[in-house]
Amino acid sequence: MTSPDADARMACRVCGLPLNRYVDLDTGQVRYQHPARVVAEPAGHRPDPAPLDDVDARHVCDFCSDERIAYTFHTVPISAVVDTAGGQVVERYGTDWSACFPCAMRVRDRDLDGLQQRLHQTAPHLDPIAAGAARVMQQAVLQSLLPGITVANLGRWPATPLPAATLPKVRDRLANLLTGPVGLPLGLTDPAVRGPVADSLRAARLFWIDPEFTELAEYAAGSLPATHLTAADVPAPHGLLAWAHPVGPRADLVAASWTSGPHGLRVVGYRSIGAGLPAEDLQPFREQLGWLGPRVHAQLPPGEPVDASSPAAALVTTWLLIAQRLTETTPAPVDKAIRKAYRRNGRPDPEVRLVRIRGASTVRPAGDAASPHRSADDRPARSRDHRWWVKAHWRGQPYGPGRTLRRPLLVLPQLRGPDDKPIRASTVVRMLAAAPPPPEQPRHGDGQQPTPTNDSTPTT
Repeated sequence: MTSPDADARMACRVCGLPLNRYVDLDTGQVRYQHPARVVAEPAGHRPDPAPLDDVDARHVCDFCSDERIAYTFHTVPISAVVDTAGGQVVERYGTDWSACFPCAMRVRDRDLDGLQQRLHQTAPHLDPIAAGAARVMQQAVLQSLLPGITVANLGRWPATPLPAATLPKVRDRLANLLTGPVGLPLGLTDPAVRGPVADSLRAARLFWIDPEFTELAEYAAGSLPATHLTAADVPAPHGLLAWAHPVGPRADLVAASWTSGPHGLRVVGYRSIGAGLPAEDLQPFREQLGWLGPRVHAQLPPGEPVDASSPAAALVTTWLLIAQRLTETTPAPVDKAIRKAYRRNGRPDPEVRLVRIRGASTVRPAGDAASPHRSADDRPARSRDHRWWVKAHWRGQPYGPGRTLRRPLLVLPQLRGPDDKPIRASTVVRMLAAAPPPPEQPRHGDGQQPTPTNDSTPTT
């Protein structure tokens, strides 16, 4: 039986888990339950359904409940009739199936026994009835698969920042993913979108944002005023930028790319993927998917304002701070193996630009018209018996014809008040200063610093 809201996807407001949907065949009544194989926290709570888009949903692999989802498979609609004490109900599974990387390889090979083996590894205490039901569901999926597979933007991977030295290889692998046969989420599969984004990545300038600049950009993005971007605000027509730590509302964006075109700027934000996989899965994962997966996608048309609510807010704020000349850019060392691979293929050595905050004075000069000792119209200001910190904030900078237009300008944290007065003890502020030079590290034979080794770092 199909009810009017048969395609509605719901998740629990309490735990974030997507809910299974059941329809009573006699009454048509719809109810929701937590997935049987997933532990809901807090234990024992009743489902509180809400539309999936309204909840920070905790998506898991539909075959083993791993949160590290890599792919989405597509089938014809699948339902199951379940006998209960109150009569028969229909469980509607839908058409999209999330899979972690190990399960995806088994689905691709139509390996039902392999799926069962992995399920028992990840859920060893599953009772025989639930295990039997899972096998029936998995068999139905394998028999109903439609052509094609899509890179997932669901689930949660450990947010692992990218070292600057590896950005060229990360960029190349991402461009290969975009030009390959695998489907992409967020509307990126459209050839009119996919082709230009892939081409721009191959020509992209590479930027790596240092920790202090990342912290400042993340803070300022939360209050970004409505901003009309101009060509001067973008550091390059096409680029790939990586932050020193994850940013964004979910703190899961580690990089972003942008593509300039006749209809404005196309921005794609990426999460890190692959971290935590066992060695036997990691190498094929890197070959297929690389290090970055699309997380958000936005088109910024010319003249349309961007503010703190935009999925591109962190990237736009980073651009504005670079354009504001609060930063300095220096070359970053590139991994030796990556440089050698470029030379073998007849490509010029890749360049990565390291972006840092410039040093800035935190106290205004005594003769400044905006000095704390004078008011704006040069009258003596109210006497203060202390100094105080002013946090970073945006203000409108006049520019353009007759200085009638306004450009957002970030004012850095600063100390105000008479120089000879104490700082008010009740005020707490985190100062952002210029990044110190990197410490001396043991050098290898080519004069480059060694690249950290972990499962998220590109090597050869």
